[in-house]
Formats: sequence, structure tokens, C-alpha cells
Amino acid sequence: MLLALQFHPQWVHWFSDQRIFPDQKRRLIKTANPLDDFGIDHERTTGIPPLEKVTVIQRGVSFDRSQIDQLPGPIYAVNWQEKLERNDVVYVTGDHGYLQRFQETEMFPILFIEVNWFDAQGNYVVRDKDTEVERCLDDSRITRFALYHKAGPHIGGMPSTSGLACLVYLAHYSEAVEVHGWDFYMTFHPAYTGYWNAFFGHFLNFYQEVRAKKHVENAIYNWHYAKRLAELPNFVNHGFLSGLENHPGINKRLDRVFYNV
Repeated sequence: MLLALQFHPQWVHWFSDQRIFPDQKRRLIKTANPLDDFGIDHERTTGIPPLEKVTVIQRGVSFDRSQIDQLPGPIYAVNWQEKLERNDVVYVTGDHGYLQRFQETEMFPILFIEVNWFDAQGNYVVRDKDTEVERCLDDSRITRFALYHKAGPHIGGMPSTSGLACLVYLAHYSEAVEVHGWDFYMTFHPAYTGYWNAFFGHFLNFYQEVRAKKHVENAIYNWHYAKRLAELPNFVNHGFLSGLENHPGINKRLDRVFYNV
């Protein structure tokens, strides 16, 4: 898949075991707003009022956790491990395991992200419909946001990780978003390294690939939309996935994965 990304990005979809990238017929038209790539399932989304400026914290090593008390609220903590000593925190996840953990440890309020998709036949697949997870969401302390990526098909589901899905949500409903710790397993800042260090440092992670089996797909989504969301005037990213405009070669290749360009 990495060889295809480097030399023929339009063929990346052939090398995804999950078949989660669009073929030429289903690629999107690139617009100035990256949020146009996503749709909101309003029927499965809780009524959400507009938000002012929000702060998002993710678990990347670029974030100094000792600074949490100095950050402006409200804070959206993605896949957080422990309850914070603040009363303006929303705990966010798209993962069923974290949802259960949040509920068991009374980490409320919760924003739960439901990531849906279109299958190979063009059918809309609702991930959590008629499941035990859906029954758990019948709690006034839990808000649900349901979204999907407009390109398809996604045979294995869309690899939109909790952090990325949360940022898509907040970019839709907030006047301004400031995010810390969005690294996606990076341990250095790729914006200030050469092309090959950035390329292999982000997309190649043997440990995560063995552990999650779709690290490359997730890495492609996270780099691409970290760069694109940073183009929004109300979005500021302090994590390692910032300053990615410094790598136009990688960005042009990723554009060819998602768009007809």
C-alpha cells in the first residue's frame, strides 16, 4: 500500500484489505471545505446546540498533561483514561470499549461518535443499529453524533478514529476549535523533517499494524484530514499532525486517494 501511495496513489484502494478507499468512480470532488467530505446522519444524532470556542485534548505525546488546568474550557477529552478534576469536561469516544469504561467509572457527560458507511452495493450501513451499544445510549448524559464519509465503498467500515471523528463533529458545530495531542502515534514533528522521515515515520508503524491491522489506512485518513482541517479559519492544531502544508508531495498523493484531481 505504501508503494502504491508513493508511485500510484490512485491505486491505493486495491491494496487495502478492508477496501476502505474509493475507486475512481466514487472519489469525491475536492472543495474548499473539508467538512463537505462528510455527511451527518441527523436522524441518529442528538439535538446539538451551537458551541463557542472549544478545546480538544487527545493522548499524543506532544501534549503536556500538566497544562490541562490552564486550558480554556469546555474540554473534549478523547479516549481519556481517567476522570479529570474539572467540571467542564466532555469525554469522547467512538469505541465501544471506552464507552463502557466511561459509564462504569461515571465519566459523564459523554459524546459518543457513531461512524457509519456505505457498503460495496451502495447501501447505508448503520454500525450500532439494534445492538447492545445502542440500548446503552438511552441516557440523557450521553450525546450521540452519527457521521459517514461520503466516498465509498467501505467494506470494513470507515477508518475514522475517535479523535478525527470528534474533530469533524466540533468543526461542524463550534465557532472555533483548538486541539492538543493529535499525533496519531507520532513521536516527532513531521512538518520539520524531510520527506522520507515524515512518510515512513507516520505511515509505517509495525507495532500498531500488528495490533490494529489497519494502521496504514487510519494513518492516511488522519494525515489527510489533519492537513485539510487546518485550512479552516476556526481550527488550530498544536499536535504533531500540524504544519503538514510543509509536505506538499505527500499531500498531493493523499488528494489522489480521495478526490478526482
